[in-house]
Amino acid sequence: MGRRCPDFGPGHPVPYGQIMSSEKSDGSTFTPALLGLVWTAMFGFSAFFFSYSTMVSIAAVNGLSTVTGGSVLTTMMVGVIVAQPFAPWAGRVLGLKGALFFALGLQLLGQVLGLTVPAPLLGLVLAGLCGGVGFGLFVVLANAAVPSTTSPGRIGKALGFFGGITSLASAVGAPFGLWLVGSVPVWTFRMIVCLSLLLAVPTVVKFLPGREPRPAKASMNDSAATARSAMRGRTSSHRAGRSLGEILYLVIMLSPFLVGMVVFGLIIGFGPGEDVAGAALYIGAMQVSAVVGRFAAGAIADRFSPFALNLLGLAMAVIGLVVAVIVFGGMLFLAMMIIGLGLGTLQSASLVMAFSNVSTPAKASVAWNMNFDIGLAIAGVLGGLGFTYLGDAATFLLCALLLLLSGVVSWILRTLRRSD
Repeated sequence: MGRRCPDFGPGHPVPYGQIMSSEKSDGSTFTPALLGLVWTAMFGFSAFFFSYSTMVSIAAVNGLSTVTGGSVLTTMMVGVIVAQPFAPWAGRVLGLKGALFFALGLQLLGQVLGLTVPAPLLGLVLAGLCGGVGFGLFVVLANAAVPSTTSPGRIGKALGFFGGITSLASAVGAPFGLWLVGSVPVWTFRMIVCLSLLLAVPTVVKFLPGREPRPAKASMNDSAATARSAMRGRTSSHRAGRSLGEILYLVIMLSPFLVGMVVFGLIIGFGPGEDVAGAALYIGAMQVSAVVGRFAAGAIADRFSPFALNLLGLAMAVIGLVVAVIVFGGMLFLAMMIIGLGLGTLQSASLVMAFSNVSTPAKASVAWNMNFDIGLAIAGVLGGLGFTYLGDAATFLLCALLLLLSGVVSWILRTLRRSD
């Protein structure tokens, strides 16, 4: 029998009937199912980052202040983070295909509300909330589905490919969205975002399964029912303790990734340093390097320890941050590229680590994506305080120190666990 998709909860696996039919027996990584999922994710991510990068600009076009636009953007990100823990539940109830349709539909609804609600602020809030919740569900479900679309032993490579494409979609989507919203009317821009979401649909229909009918429950006499209830009572505390232990272990192991995403958001939001001309070029270099690093790390994650790759990415990011503090001009460009390679490596390696250290890929996807988005949220606070009161150099050095500390803690925990 073919493999099953990631469990979206204990006792509720979602079968990949259609995916299994496309699976190749020759150990292929790039199965039609994986390519279909990547196509869906590419347009789903692009649509979200079109909206993310233009929220403040659209607020200004509608006569709202930058502060108001920024607050709406924060509301959108809160929607993303809050929705993510509920993605496994959506997968259980609706099946993977239905849950992805629901997530894409929420993003589409947000664009429609942004067009049709007459009050500018209310329209933006509704568009942000619908888009944020939809994307929060979408990103967790899509990530969790990757392992079952490829052959055993090729999961790291598949995750690297998936992550590289989605990172590229976000890196291109943000600046392209800004260019679009400044070049065409807002209603035209929203129609383009809607088209992007619709382009994500065909491969969901083609390759991803719907909800599996639950088998009819066999009738039991009272004594059998009582015995089953007692068994559940004895195992529930053990299961809860195991789940808590998994979560705590994963939180610590992913702490370098969390700090890495703080660095990522800090540079995107506040630039490579104070008084740096052409900051967008440096930011772009970091983002492109991060995509390259994510592809490269994913390509070798099945042959090398993902934990070792995680530490390698951490080391490169620390080196890049230190170099960024002490150099100028073209060397700063190189420093941004080193940081990007390190952060891209961290992203791929930490995702493979997450999938290999918890009982279900759905939990791994939730944990990884929440770390990603929480890191970006922390970056706003840390960047504002750091650049204002410490300066850019001290802020970068503080981030390097936090990366080192998180790496040491994760290494100690891994050593202790392996010695048990």
